[in-house]
Amino acid sequence: MKNRRFVLVIMDSTGRSVRRISVARKLIQATVAVAALILLTVLGMAVHGMTRYRAAVETNEIRQENTQLAGILRQLAGQMPELRRLEMRSEVGLAQLWSKSGLGIEPRQLAIGPLEASGSSTLPGTEEPLATAIDGRLLSLEPVALPFEFDRLRTDGRNVHHALGELLEYFHDAERILSHTPSVRPTNSPWITSSFGKRRDPVFGVMMMHKGLDIGGQLGQEIRSPSEGVVIFTGIRGGYGQTVVVDHGFGLQTHYAHLSRIMVQVGQKLNRGDLVALMGSTGKSTGPHLHYEVRRLGQPLDPRRFILD
Repeated sequence: MKNRRFVLVIMDSTGRSVRRISVARKLIQATVAVAALILLTVLGMAVHGMTRYRAAVETNEIRQENTQLAGILRQLAGQMPELRRLEMRSEVGLAQLWSKSGLGIEPRQLAIGPLEASGSSTLPGTEEPLATAIDGRLLSLEPVALPFEFDRLRTDGRNVHHALGELLEYFHDAERILSHTPSVRPTNSPWITSSFGKRRDPVFGVMMMHKGLDIGGQLGQEIRSPSEGVVIFTGIRGGYGQTVVVDHGFGLQTHYAHLSRIMVQVGQKLNRGDLVALMGSTGKSTGPHLHYEVRRLGQPLDPRRFILD
């Protein structure tokens, strides 16, 4: 059995034996083993080649993506300074807007005069800077989407900056109106001896319209301007006695009557708190007091509506 051999017979078409080939069993087994080894080797090389090809394709794709990302980063690096400047301008504008809006302060403080911007770089009501919020959103995006996000941020930032500019202009006007509004008492005397409206006249004893507010006090007590304005009249005016009229702009005027001494001149510019006159009892008066009027477009208004302190 050990020497068993296989005979391969090759015949032609007539059936005659042409050749006999004797092959040992071990040779056949060795041949099959070699063929199997060759087949396995070829299959392994094919699989390896396909794997290397796939890796090469992926490597090439990664290389292309890296090239694309490098271009994106260069583009973003050029856009970042503009975005940062726009962000900083918006932060400063927002801080100024927050300050000038008067939000979070008492009306009395608002009436005293303009406020200075705090210069804070944080969003009001939070401790997180705007830059942190922007950076966090950018990091959450796919790299290829970054240029579009930067374009959106730049457009939104410009729109916000433009809107802030308009709001700041509005609040600048509002600040100017407040600074020209007679919103504090013209004298520190606490005694209101007669209010605005119809009353019985203390001299004639008949019901008449009282166009202002009578503030009692001492002779010579200081009377100060309740806001910015320009003196447009000084002198004696009938029953008002010695009188000063100050124009504050925006159609507003204040009138000070029954004065003992006038301390300003026509054309003089006044700031809130500047000395205007001294309290007296000139004209139709029953004692030292200030007759104080606020008029808008010539129409007398209740001064109490303007006094905030």
